[in-house]
Amino acid sequence: MTVSPEMLISAFVADGSAAGERARERARLLLADAVVLSQANTEVPGFEAVHEVGAGTGRHLSWASGNKLGPNDAVYANACAIHARFQDDTDMSTWSHPGSFVIPAAMAAAIESGASFARLLDAIVIGYSATRWLGAHGIVAAKLKARGFRPSPIFAPLGAAIAASRALGLDQEAATQAINAAALIGRGTLHSVGEGGDDWRLHNASGARDGFDLALAAQSGMRSAPDALTSPNGFLRTVTGSEDIPAAWRTAPTGELIEQVWHKALPVLGDVMSAALAAREVGRRLGGGRVDDVTVQMNAKYALFPGTQQRPPYASTTAAQASVRFVVAQLLVHGDLRYADLVRHDDPEVLRIAERMHVTPVEGMPYTDAIVEARTAEQTERCQAGDLAPTLFWRDRAEQFDRSEHILGDRGVSLSRAILEADESEQAESVMDRALGH
Repeated sequence: MTVSPEMLISAFVADGSAAGERARERARLLLADAVVLSQANTEVPGFEAVHEVGAGTGRHLSWASGNKLGPNDAVYANACAIHARFQDDTDMSTWSHPGSFVIPAAMAAAIESGASFARLLDAIVIGYSATRWLGAHGIVAAKLKARGFRPSPIFAPLGAAIAASRALGLDQEAATQAINAAALIGRGTLHSVGEGGDDWRLHNASGARDGFDLALAAQSGMRSAPDALTSPNGFLRTVTGSEDIPAAWRTAPTGELIEQVWHKALPVLGDVMSAALAAREVGRRLGGGRVDDVTVQMNAKYALFPGTQQRPPYASTTAAQASVRFVVAQLLVHGDLRYADLVRHDDPEVLRIAERMHVTPVEGMPYTDAIVEARTAEQTERCQAGDLAPTLFWRDRAEQFDRSEHILGDRGVSLSRAILEADESEQAESVMDRALGH
């Protein structure tokens, strides 16, 4: 008897193993990264005005403000806070940023159910892994992008519902209802990011809130339409335009899938990350010399993503952080990139280099690779991202502490340590309150 994709994923959510040591360590690192990012938005234009719009009161902590909100509002606020810098983690199976929808939903559900930190980690492992499974090695996401959809907010309700279902301890029947409902509620297009808008910051937040709500509703007995992933009017055909069930959906997800999700060392689009890391190394070697010529070779899909090829001038922070030209030029000139550099985006030397840069799409180049070569009057330097330390993408604890310090100083290191060293037997709510000083 053939088992449907809907049954495979709901069985994984209810009973799948999240016990792998490496998977649980990855869950801790992803959680620490998300919490640090949620605290680092003082320079993000308009953040304070939107991240708690319409919020009510309750027992759930808004990580950025310290306000106590109701569970739904806290999911929204924390998702917005994690995603605001566009530095949250990246999953290339779904072309999404699951940290901003899996983690807030898992945390709120853990608090609602009085769950331990161990169960929170379970929910994070299952949420990330199931989300990655849904992407089917990029097949589903590629079809979404071809139709103009932004993958993150399409997958957000699903990833949030899955993580919340596990944290709440839903059985397979209830998990099935939550997942089916979440499959039918996605939204969001590529236009905002590609044209330098700011509303993309709310895409994942609304998806995370919806997915969390659906898990609560399923816990209370809500029923959804069956076979929502594969039915004629369901997820696959509606949002991708295809009725061909991906081969990856024929075998069950595993908890190890979380290990393939990578971090961002800098506040740029995932599409630009590899070139940024290579440029940072080249910039450090050049030591401030005037750059005369720059060439960038990068993954062809990245090079064609909306916004990555924008030339100066840059009308917004989003336009700057999406542009491989701006990001590479900034790192060549200054050897570093902080969020404040994106907000300014008007350094004349950076803009000069960005305008002169040659960018070549390379078919089949790995997502975590790019080549940057820069020439000054005295020297030529070249770096290939694939030759750099793998921990720049798949962090260990040392890299997490380094990036936390870069983003938030000593407070970032302290936050990361509190999460990375937390006892699994403690309540998840207590761990988070202590980490954030509440």
